[in-house]
Amino acid sequence: MIGGIISGSPGDASAKASSIAELGRYISLTIAIAGLQFCWAVETGFGSPYLLSLGLKKSLVSLVWLAGPLSGLITQPLVGIFSDRCTSRFGRRRPFIVGSVICTILCLTVVGWTREIAGGHETLTIWMAVISFYFLDFAINALQGSLRSLIVDVLPAARQDAGTAWAARMIGIGNVSGYLMGFLDLASLLPFLGSTHMQILTTIASVMLAITVSITCYCTSETPIPPQPSAPGDGLRAFTSLYTSLGKLPTVIKDIFRIELFAWIGWFPFLFYGTTYIADLYVAAHEVGDATDVELMERGTRAGSLAMFAHAVVSLSSSLILPLFSYSLVVGRPPHPQLSNATVLGRLKYALLKVRAKVSVSLPTMWAISLVLFSVAMVLTLAASSVAFGSVLIAVCGIAWAVVMWIPFSMIGESIRITSSQQQSQQEMRDISGNGSYMRVSSDDIAMEVIYDQSGHDAELDRRGSEHSSSASEQHTSHEPAPSYHEHEPGYHRPELDNNDRAHDEEHDKHMLSAGTILGVHNVSCVIPQFVSAFTSSLIFAVFEHIQGTGPDEVGGQHAQQIALVMCLGGISAAGGAYFSWKLGC
Repeated sequence: MIGGIISGSPGDASAKASSIAELGRYISLTIAIAGLQFCWAVETGFGSPYLLSLGLKKSLVSLVWLAGPLSGLITQPLVGIFSDRCTSRFGRRRPFIVGSVICTILCLTVVGWTREIAGGHETLTIWMAVISFYFLDFAINALQGSLRSLIVDVLPAARQDAGTAWAARMIGIGNVSGYLMGFLDLASLLPFLGSTHMQILTTIASVMLAITVSITCYCTSETPIPPQPSAPGDGLRAFTSLYTSLGKLPTVIKDIFRIELFAWIGWFPFLFYGTTYIADLYVAAHEVGDATDVELMERGTRAGSLAMFAHAVVSLSSSLILPLFSYSLVVGRPPHPQLSNATVLGRLKYALLKVRAKVSVSLPTMWAISLVLFSVAMVLTLAASSVAFGSVLIAVCGIAWAVVMWIPFSMIGESIRITSSQQQSQQEMRDISGNGSYMRVSSDDIAMEVIYDQSGHDAELDRRGSEHSSSASEQHTSHEPAPSYHEHEPGYHRPELDNNDRAHDEEHDKHMLSAGTILGVHNVSCVIPQFVSAFTSSLIFAVFEHIQGTGPDEVGGQHAQQIALVMCLGGISAAGGAYFSWKLGC
């Protein structure tokens, strides 16, 4: 989409109208992610300062943020499995999206009004806030998994990169809006929405989430899948077999998971302590003065919000620019342009497209470069002693954040859709010959099928063949309904197999992984390293609290250095992710 606009290729009025309609489709499909990210920005950007203001120790705050990894480990895979199997007339994803939104809004409300609900009881207030953040994380993870699966469901393989790029832009918009609101003095500007900064933030987040999700649900059509017979305990068996079948994943998806394992050890402390890090630098620079500790910390938190706002602006800008200078391994490098007209404008377009063709890199390579940049910035936090330098480091990480919210999902979506199309072609050949073993679900199910030969090994996908298969599949779908491949559905025909073949087939059917399930497993690869990071940061803070004898209210330069140490260790881990991503692009 973007590339077509930049290329300036000629088109009549109908082509322009089609481009506008396509743009509208991308926006309506992904706008809910902007509302979700606004809520996420409120939690990650202001959750730690809020919990500290309630009197919770820093070492315990790290354990509170285990809510994210726990919810990702449990919620997204479960939601992926059950939404893949959902036969609601509203579609597979909508029921889970709506339910998650309701839970998210309820949790945000409790977080904002914790003190009022607890009646001023300090211990009860802390416990209610902690429990609310845990449930909020579970709800947000369920919503995120459903929205990401929706993108895979409705877009073909060739448009997965564009769809995920738009999702990254919406994440940027959500971050910019969230951190901007956090920087403003909302208590003075919008007093009718609440009496505290956090109350107003959670109210705005709830309204934005409801509006954006409503747009996506109204404008995006899903094709319900027909009811299928199921035995008691099928969902539980699917969940338990999920982790045992990871070895059956295509190589590229396993490579992506390995990169995420290293990268997210670095992202966890950045997301949850970035604002607090800048706030502590601010307090250290302004400790002498008439302001009370509470006033000073509030100003520091707003300084941290400004740094995260700059981070969000850089991320949004990067999500608009970087896709123009990258290419999917499926589509290939942008072709060298031809000078079609000699006007000044024509020559300028030709020069831009020529530069683009020369400097464009593959998605894995761009991911590696961004992780190197992120790693260097995290290591340099140890050397930062001013708010300005620390804020620059936070802002630069916006480039890497735009990439991590785009490229992994794009590569996974392409793999899912291409493998599905390739399997359809191979299945038709096997139906004719009656040989081989296979797994299959409806093409409307957007399945991630694993292809086996007679010996049970993964069959390799040929890029050209998969592109041809994808094109053929799309043509077929546009002229007639997708064929039914489930053995319990009408019209299903299966070649005669002997008992050994049937047993082999049934065994492989247990390992079928669909889009929602794959994205749920991907989220597991992102949250497991967060456990490592959370325990490490909690241990570091606890050791410093013991050595220095600091209490939960301690802020300033010493605590900033503690956070910087955690960030530095995360940056070193991210460098490992950069290495594996570089190898994937070679």
